[in-house]
Amino acid sequence: MSAVSRKILSALTLIGLAGCSGFLVDYTPISPETSRAWTVTAIHVDVPEDLKVNTINIMIPNEDIVWYGDGPGDKRAQVAEILEEGLSQGSKTLKGPVPVVFDVELVQFHALTPRAFHSAPSGTGVESVRYKIEVRDARTDAVIVPEQLIASDGRALVAVDGGEDGIAERKRIVAKIAETTRGWLGIGRDNRTEFERLGR
Repeated sequence: MSAVSRKILSALTLIGLAGCSGFLVDYTPISPETSRAWTVTAIHVDVPEDLKVNTINIMIPNEDIVWYGDGPGDKRAQVAEILEEGLSQGSKTLKGPVPVVFDVELVQFHALTPRAFHSAPSGTGVESVRYKIEVRDARTDAVIVPEQLIASDGRALVAVDGGEDGIAERKRIVAKIAETTRGWLGIGRDNRTEFERLGR
């Protein structure tokens, strides 16, 4: 089978397995009058042990955590660091008098496997990050914002479209989380949206 035939077969397999799915950026916005009184002093990211980590390089993995961009290593620690970095970047302009803590629990982190990155057809692929977040007063431990689910999905950039994996993919996911964080805090544009994309 020629290389071109293999690419076509892979693309058809991807389409057959995945189809077009719905993705979104979603959150319940916080009033900027509230959030601008905060300074984020700590971000605690929990990655529950029952979340399954993908270890098989296939086109459409079903596990909760799919991440290859940082290379070999502890995937739970890697995705926790990405989530913390995005939240930190998105909230760094808050300089108010109330110190707060973000308690975060990862729900899903889906990026591309190397096979999907190199074989997926043009205009496909999604980087989907879902997490729960609660805001507490760092002084009293009182809950300021009850736990809510945030979706921060973005369009991936596969190889055929000139994408780069690894560092470039990581930067894109961090930037998307930061943008979503600013929207959630009411200090950036409201980037809530829905879109359909071939991916999972």
